Amino acid sequence: MPGYPFEHKEFWLDPPLQVSTNHIQENNINNTPEIITTQLSSAMPQRKERIITEIPEILEEASGIELEGADRDAGFVELGLDSLFLTQIALTLTKKYNTKVTFRQLNEDLSSLNTLSTYLDQQLPAEKVVASPPPVSSRPTTSSPQQQAPSVVPMGNMNAGDGNLQWLITQQLQVMQQQLQMMSGQAPMPFATPSSFPNTAPNASTPNQQSETPFVSAEEENELKKPFGAVARIEKSNNGQFTIDQQKWLSAFIDAYNARTKKSKEYTQEHRAHLADPRVVTGFKPHLKEVTYQPVVNRSLGSKIWDIDGNEYLDVLNGFGSNMFGHNPPFIVEALQDQLQKGYELGPQHELAGEVAKMICELTNYDRAGFCNTGSEAVLGAIRIARTVTGRSTIICFNGSYHGINDEVILRGTKKLKSIPAAAGIMPEAVQNMLVLDYGTPEALAIIKERAHEIAAVLVEPVQSRRADFHPKEFLQAVRKITSEAGSLLIFDEVITGFRTLPGGAQQFFNVKADLGTYGKVVGGGMPIGVIAGKREYMDALDGGHWQYGDKSVPEIGVTYFAGTFVRHPFALAAAKAVLLRMKEKGQALQDSLTNNTTRLAQEINKYCEQLKTSFHIVHFGSLFKPKYDADMHNIDLLFLILRHKGIHIYDGFPCFLTEAHTQEDIDTIIHKFKEALLEIVELGFIPGDTNGQKVNGKSSIANPKFNANNPPIPGAMIGKIQTEVQIGSFPILLDQANI
Repeated sequence: MPGYPFEHKEFWLDPPLQVSTNHIQENNINNTPEIITTQLSSAMPQRKERIITEIPEILEEASGIELEGADRDAGFVELGLDSLFLTQIALTLTKKYNTKVTFRQLNEDLSSLNTLSTYLDQQLPAEKVVASPPPVSSRPTTSSPQQQAPSVVPMGNMNAGDGNLQWLITQQLQVMQQQLQMMSGQAPMPFATPSSFPNTAPNASTPNQQSETPFVSAEEENELKKPFGAVARIEKSNNGQFTIDQQKWLSAFIDAYNARTKKSKEYTQEHRAHLADPRVVTGFKPHLKEVTYQPVVNRSLGSKIWDIDGNEYLDVLNGFGSNMFGHNPPFIVEALQDQLQKGYELGPQHELAGEVAKMICELTNYDRAGFCNTGSEAVLGAIRIARTVTGRSTIICFNGSYHGINDEVILRGTKKLKSIPAAAGIMPEAVQNMLVLDYGTPEALAIIKERAHEIAAVLVEPVQSRRADFHPKEFLQAVRKITSEAGSLLIFDEVITGFRTLPGGAQQFFNVKADLGTYGKVVGGGMPIGVIAGKREYMDALDGGHWQYGDKSVPEIGVTYFAGTFVRHPFALAAAKAVLLRMKEKGQALQDSLTNNTTRLAQEINKYCEQLKTSFHIVHFGSLFKPKYDADMHNIDLLFLILRHKGIHIYDGFPCFLTEAHTQEDIDTIIHKFKEALLEIVELGFIPGDTNGQKVNGKSSIANPKFNANNPPIPGAMIGKIQTEVQIGSFPILLDQANI
């Protein structure tokens, strides 16, 4: 029978060389593999013919175009293959045959099945099959040949791919070796199964392929259950366990909060049925149900926003980091008004695109830049570029990083290096080419070094927005060295850190030059924008690279797909130009001033937290700061409700930011309100701590006066201790005992 999968095609083979059993037996058993190799070599079809039948399958898989029976001399373009498919095909051929095939070659010299197969046949080394001699048994077997007949492994599911020929020949050799061993009275060798050849077997596992039941420890399982990123946090069974005083305070607070934001609550209820918005429900707990809504705003200016009830808030969220200059700064408003008068056409190339790209390259010290609409799209594009130029699949990222809403990056990793989706609706297959490691650890560095040559890129959030106090400079520099040597890319996700701490972002801060950087938020000045910037050899994968008019130059680099209707939106480009001009005018003094203000805020709040003996504190990087606390502070969400009630716009779990619009008076107010709120929840016992006589504005608490021993919450209640007379020897002594 043919020794290849049944593929509904005809194959004509020369008759195999006939080797008699007597002839084999007359030869020394150790020489038999050479005889068998000769036999198989003469039976094999010519390699070029085999290659020319494999290539259409590769083309069909990449393009979906049926090519069976296609003219072998027809050009690939004539067969309907455009440049996007040819880029993918070039990478696939390079990987399959371990021979460099470029996009340009497929357009020029190797543009047909015949020329391509001839080239590959010439480049490949001569085929050589070496079979190991069979082991000599220490004792003869009593089994007869009929009892030990070898079983043939089915090959109907065998996939075409690298190493299939090796697998085929080894199978045939082993059958013959078993027959020879039985003739000589030896025990036959175990028959090799496809699992013996992990790169060729149908079900071979890739390095990151998911098993059906990946091992997850109890600790990891608990971690995997935690909400990921900005997903809605909903607890349906937690009703809280409060003392009488705490419950009394909570009821009074809810009434006051509802009264202050009455219209926002009514708005939320009115539109709940038809507005699907995860942020409206996040933070839901049964005992906080009546205050689970956001202030609905209708106006903003500088450092402040106003809700529809007329309440004023100092904003520390600031568009989740997209706003570094305050709300509606005059220089951005003027740029948008000017562009509005000119129009906001979509589709045509816009006059601002080239100018803004050049300014981004100047600030980031990159060669080229491209635009999209969000940071998530920028990350998606960077990953796609990395895989296009390297021909590899695996992307390494890190636990605790946030890279947007694409399926591939919403995941967590286990200690067994299994990647698991971190949200419902994401299939395991979506993350099987991702490898998640712990950020900044020696173990992670060792794994990156070990697997460097199979990695397309290492994707990092250099300063994790939810771990702003961790700055692993040496780790990042080591990763840069490893990826450079292995031909892998280093991608810095600077959607948050970009332009915030230094004009050159985290790359300037760490003195590490990544191959690609992704940007957003700050550079858009409040308008939706995403940016990919990088080295020329990688960015060329978006458009084919440099060429010019008047000569024979052409786009030589194979391209991947990256597009969108709202890419290069005129409003976003106008705002970005205004922002970049502002940063160029102000220089690094802008970032330094913001960093100093944030440092002062964090230091003063942290000093007060130490006095309260609470583990709550502020971490920061540049103008980004984030409240941080232990996982067992179950009622910490009350802190953020109190802060909003006191006029600070803030959400639990989100990074905060200071802007150019925040004055010293604003910062003093933020610090003061934090102190008030912290004192209140510590004194009430909602979070661990010790007020130790701490006061703000001469009061021990704003909403709750100091406990009065003469005013019990229930008639007859006792303070918690009673004095009991006990006899020790001949002396009566009064002892304090707990009142159970």
